[in-house]
Amino acid sequence: MNTRLGTVACVTLVLATVVACVSPPTPTPLAPTSMPTSQPATPTERPFGGRVEKGQITSAALAGNLLGDPTTRDYYVYLPQGYDTSTKRYPVVYVLHWGTAMNSPWVMRNSLPSAMDWPIDKGEVRDMILVFPDATNKLGGAWYMSSPTVGDYETYIAKELVAQIDSTYRTLPSRESRGIMGCSMGGVGTFHLAWKYPDVYSVAVPMSGLMYDLEHDPSWEEARSHYGVEPTDLGDLASLDLDNIAMISLAAVAAPNPSKPPFFLDMPFKIVGGSAQIDHEVFRKVIGLDAINDARSYVNQPLRLNGMLIYRDTDQGQNPVYQRFNAELYPRFLEKLTELGIEHEYGQVEASHCKSDLTPALKFMDAHLAF
Repeated sequence: MNTRLGTVACVTLVLATVVACVSPPTPTPLAPTSMPTSQPATPTERPFGGRVEKGQITSAALAGNLLGDPTTRDYYVYLPQGYDTSTKRYPVVYVLHWGTAMNSPWVMRNSLPSAMDWPIDKGEVRDMILVFPDATNKLGGAWYMSSPTVGDYETYIAKELVAQIDSTYRTLPSRESRGIMGCSMGGVGTFHLAWKYPDVYSVAVPMSGLMYDLEHDPSWEEARSHYGVEPTDLGDLASLDLDNIAMISLAAVAAPNPSKPPFFLDMPFKIVGGSAQIDHEVFRKVIGLDAINDARSYVNQPLRLNGMLIYRDTDQGQNPVYQRFNAELYPRFLEKLTELGIEHEYGQVEASHCKSDLTPALKFMDAHLAF
């Protein structure tokens, strides 16, 4: 994952523990004219464009996380043109960001809202609401999973935020009208949350989420080779390579340890005789986060998604780790899904990581969500 899981960590990418559901707090309605501070007064130059506004939620599920990350989080909402002048209700798609980049560039540079405007204007996609939550943390990202160290991101995203959005906006508040998508770490989260909560989401488009066959993932060795000294604080962590940061952030989910501040986790690597070695106990815990384990749990319950599109970029790079993902890990993962009887579609595009055309994902949502 020098580019993959590292890219995930940034992420500029591409994944649990059982947690009790916490009742969401009473949502605070947003002022209809509130705008994100990074948006201009006029949200788009095109008269047909929708608009983006900013909201905030205080999560009971994130309270008490050992990292001390904030429980009050911003989110952004794309509302299609005509929302303010109609009484219509809309399907909702939750868009999960990659690692450290909270919703940027999809929201802050207006790229995904613009990607929505054009196919809506051309009649290729119907009006939908898009919601962009914040899942960043001090380690670069929580992978949309849960542990005492990072907090309960599963409940925060799949329960609390959904409840607040449904009570604040004119949504169609049922699973048949609710989708989830994301790239890199967001793609990992899409697999995880869609398969864990098919009662919440009915359509999923995971994009370039690289969390399959972690046991044989070449990123482990790549990260180990770059690990020179164990970090002692956040400054040390920031100086590490992205692949190391990604592995450490995964360990925060898989191997939390309240007795080891400031990161409150067992490190995936240790220094022995001056050189880094993989900690095999932590390794076994981390590979338990593999998406295929979520898939096995999913097929053992009765409810099924109405559609899943696995959509990935090839990254157009020559990195040997990513080439192995292309040649071995992706095909093997798709074969395993077929063996498990999990219905899915697959799309591939020649593009840099998380910079692919989003129109196929939006069209898939349009075709499978209930309007």
